[in-house]
Amino acid sequence: MLAEGRETDPAQVVVDAYRSVDGEVDAELPCVEGRVPHGLSGVLYRNGVGRLDVHGTPQMHPFDGDGMVSRFDFQGGAVHYRNRWVRTREFLEEEQAQRMLYRGFGTNIPGGLRANAFRMRFKNAANTSIVFHGGKLLALWEAGQPHRLHPETLETLERHDYEGALSNREHFLWRILAPERPFSAHPKICPITGEMYNFGLVIGPRIELVVYRISPEGRIMSARRVGLEEPCFMHDFVLTERFAVFFATPIKFDLPRALSGVNTPVESIRRDPRRSTQIVLVPREGGEPQRFEADDGFFLFHYFNAYESGSTIVVDGCRMADFKGGTIDLRDPSAVRDAMFEPAFPTRWTVDLGTKKVQARQLHEMGMELPRIDERRCTQMHRVLYATARTHPEGPPLLNGLARLDPESGQAVVRDLYPDLPGEPVFVPGGPGEDDGWLTSVVYRAETGRSELWLVEPTSLATVARLELPHHLPPGFHGTWVHREPA
Repeated sequence: MLAEGRETDPAQVVVDAYRSVDGEVDAELPCVEGRVPHGLSGVLYRNGVGRLDVHGTPQMHPFDGDGMVSRFDFQGGAVHYRNRWVRTREFLEEEQAQRMLYRGFGTNIPGGLRANAFRMRFKNAANTSIVFHGGKLLALWEAGQPHRLHPETLETLERHDYEGALSNREHFLWRILAPERPFSAHPKICPITGEMYNFGLVIGPRIELVVYRISPEGRIMSARRVGLEEPCFMHDFVLTERFAVFFATPIKFDLPRALSGVNTPVESIRRDPRRSTQIVLVPREGGEPQRFEADDGFFLFHYFNAYESGSTIVVDGCRMADFKGGTIDLRDPSAVRDAMFEPAFPTRWTVDLGTKKVQARQLHEMGMELPRIDERRCTQMHRVLYATARTHPEGPPLLNGLARLDPESGQAVVRDLYPDLPGEPVFVPGGPGEDDGWLTSVVYRAETGRSELWLVEPTSLATVARLELPHHLPPGFHGTWVHREPA
């Protein structure tokens, strides 16, 4: 909770929001405004950082915090809440040792070069996203195996390697440095086939994109390897009816400084201004990948969706003009205030398969991130986009609003929640249309120092219900809705 006289200091709000969570609870959530629809039946799962320090050692990047999964069970007009740590092997080892043992994306182990040199087995924080597929609930991270959780209790059951498919079988030295194959935090489930696609970006003796195709029952059917010529960054991808679509954003990675422990990995990443972004289309049913060059070397974390229109691929995502990695002390308001993160703007790319031309058009002048759609429209044409919005561009690079965007007209409905911090808006279907349902968002409230679960109406973003959590949650990353047929 903010100290008196600091209510509108957005940097202090961030510091307060990124406190570690005190513990695990089970509770019925009180509704403090509106009413939860009685017929809404299902479970919202959210994943994000729960611990921002390891026994006194602060995490110097929000991507490094230990994963905590939240479960919101909607039934009969009530919501039951449960949160649990993802008890990874690394988490348990650090609990046992009562100190930090693993490097992170933006955090080195205390002790300087001696403690960090050649320590390239980073913590699998299991903190980025969550998916339910093939009867399994998986907590996902960027560069390692997912963790399977019990769908009701959230107990951590295993490190899930898909019957060995995610174990590194490269040469001996590379297996030591990276025993697990990367498996991204942004899989896509095709609503037509029920198959799940995902990828891993392997940067080692060779640079390869591994594209996974997983059956509706949860078995890896294929793991296709696509060679890439130069280092790139890929955090997310999109799916169309025929293709898996990847944007290879050009980076320079200072491997010697990262390997020696002088820099953390995030400090070693820079966008490479000499190269343009390459677009790679991998056919879902086999065949040679197609490659296209965009006009510039922009950076990108997340997409809304993609679809095919005749001989054109249409991709909507959040474009950043640049990226310069760095650490940030989330305990220090001045460090937050001085942080310089490039804003991301909703952008539409069209890729002409015949002429090989790539064109880009910015959809709105407001910065937006954590984009979502009605997931039933995955691979199909969409007419509605949802995101968190940067409603106060003059201050720190914070997302203080929710937005609904029409990509054709560029018209947006924006709800400014400043100084509160809303999370990714997950759409919950309530009918056949893209706007038939509700948006959910976990909102950190600056005034109370707690978080709330919000249900809002998708077209107007008006409040349907607000439910108060018994504690705060640091702003999380991604979530998923699992529908349950009403009793």
